[in-house]
Amino acid sequence: MSRLTEYDAQGIVAEAQQVINRYLQPGLGAELSTKTYDDTSEKYDDYCAAFEHLGPAKTAEIAGSLYPDPKQRETVRILDVAAGTGMVGVELQKLGFRHMDALDPSRAMLDVAKSRGVYISFFCNYIDDKQLPIDENTYDCLTVSGGMGENQIPCCALHEMIRLVKPGGYIVNVTRQEHLKNCSDYIGRLEPLMEQLEQEGKWKQITRANFPNLLRGKEGLLLVHQVL
Repeated sequence: MSRLTEYDAQGIVAEAQQVINRYLQPGLGAELSTKTYDDTSEKYDDYCAAFEHLGPAKTAEIAGSLYPDPKQRETVRILDVAAGTGMVGVELQKLGFRHMDALDPSRAMLDVAKSRGVYISFFCNYIDDKQLPIDENTYDCLTVSGGMGENQIPCCALHEMIRLVKPGGYIVNVTRQEHLKNCSDYIGRLEPLMEQLEQEGKWKQITRANFPNLLRGKEGLLLVHQVL
């Protein structure tokens, strides 16, 4: 019996779908969504496995392509935003990255991430229009896997992401394509803001690509921007 079939047999897929719907429930708000992450932190990795979630591996793969030199990977500083239980950190470590910090508003999710032993510093914070307790130009790369969507990272957080990354550094964002069209905070705002930031010389788009099955049946969107 395959791993996925085992999850189906255990009812994990149905349970995972209910929880994901709760995370992204319109009108729920960031704080209640975060509480749901807190309450489900011990099962979160199982939920991702049940839906064959490719986000963490895809995010790390793209980061690896930006820093192909193995020796450089050992010194690159990465902030993993919406780090959750640390799955992106695990994938980055496999590729030879060694200096990763984690940021997530869910304390319970970060506790799981800490147990993996792949991150150096931890920040239990939302990323929005408020300045984080992190100096500007601290990181070479910032990763976001699955952090965008309803009740998740707001449009205004792009300014803070740019502030945290050194000129010449990268922001790697892997999300669902559908979030651009169905997230209330993004409709008519996110893409115009990304374009505005490029026109203002804050960053430039390096890659924009759709790909199949970010998680089962859901099209993925990869965005890579270089901070200027």
